Amino acid sequence: MKQWLIERGIHHLFLLFSAVLGVSVAVVSVWADGSTGRTKQGWALIAGLSAFGVVLITHVERRLVEKGKKRAEERAIRAEADMAQLYSMSLLPLSSAVKELTGRYVAAAPLPAATAPQTVTGLDLQRADVLDRVLRGAVDLTAPPIGPAYTPRARCSFYRYDAATGNFTLEGSHPYPNGPRSVIDPVGAAHMKNEILGGGGKTFRIDGTSVTHFYLIPPGTGYKAVIAVPVIHGTEEIGVLAVDAPAFSDFIDAHESLMESLANVLAASYALR
Repeated sequence: MKQWLIERGIHHLFLLFSAVLGVSVAVVSVWADGSTGRTKQGWALIAGLSAFGVVLITHVERRLVEKGKKRAEERAIRAEADMAQLYSMSLLPLSSAVKELTGRYVAAAPLPAATAPQTVTGLDLQRADVLDRVLRGAVDLTAPPIGPAYTPRARCSFYRYDAATGNFTLEGSHPYPNGPRSVIDPVGAAHMKNEILGGGGKTFRIDGTSVTHFYLIPPGTGYKAVIAVPVIHGTEEIGVLAVDAPAFSDFIDAHESLMESLANVLAASYALR
């Protein structure tokens, strides 16, 4: 409330100054012509009222434009939230089914030990394409770009987990400028292993209420909010998929299940090897 009063007070103060200056200019212009008498006073009054009217009309028009813009932004935010909810409700069950089907297929018909090199290369290329699509999809569906430059607001990264060393290494990120950490420090790696991958996997989110920073985000990159989800196939812990955004309000609850859906797709692609 205090912040609103401050902003509105400054706004109305500028409006008053504009009106006073407009009326002053009009009156001075009439008064400076050298004539005298009631006629001059009448024209000065008319000029002053006209100037005040122009300032007032301009102010009202600007307020109408601002209100219309705010209503449009609110509708866009609601539509985005509704769409995210729809995506999460539709994609999560579907991606879970695809992940389960892939796991059963791999268990029933694993690739032979002596797989042809061209087959392995082809699978790696397909897997890289899936990863790229997942990263781009996470950015577009959580915090999409806005005009006029349409620069991506969100950033999505995938960290591959090495069970032998316990390390996490960045395997892909979109967009790359202001990129995340390429290698996670031991403290961060232990948290990712125990709190995100451990126990069958658990979604981790920073929304500004408790923890306000995450080791995946280097200081000064402009990102605050984080949703990190485990990428697991069967009992194999593959890695962590994380999406970052500039503001905590950029993410809603539906974005968590959306990221889990994308993690299922990514897990299915890594199972096929």
